[in-house]
Amino acid sequence: MSNSNDIDAIFGSTAPAPAARTPKAGAGKDARKELRMHVKWAARALLADGQVVAMTVRDISERGVGLISGHPITQHATLRVAVSVPDINIPGKFTTVIGSVKTAHMTVSGPDLIYGGVWQAVEGNGTEIIKKWVRKLGG
Repeated sequence: MSNSNDIDAIFGSTAPAPAARTPKAGAGKDARKELRMHVKWAARALLADGQVVAMTVRDISERGVGLISGHPITQHATLRVAVSVPDINIPGKFTTVIGSVKTAHMTVSGPDLIYGGVWQAVEGNGTEIIKKWVRKLGG
């Protein structure tokens, strides 16, 4: 898929993505082995009860993802997600990456619920798209 509006078509939702807040620099130490790169991408998650929830991707790695939502989600839940990933070479163009994410933990930061998750599966060439961004942002 090639347009950010495709996320809405996938889950049949027209709810706007939440406004993402920029994470505070230096807030806590990260014990992960993989470096996560900060991003601000629109996403939607399909919950087990069929509800579609707007989210924001706050960081990515080749195997993990950080998601922000105002909606509570069960820890250790597996979510079907659609992420609007900007084209790495063409400004204004997006690709929808679809996959499943298993939530590993949840943190509360003001009004935001921040979920850390692990990619369980990514459709099509989504894994390569994410890897390109991680490499580009990682320098």
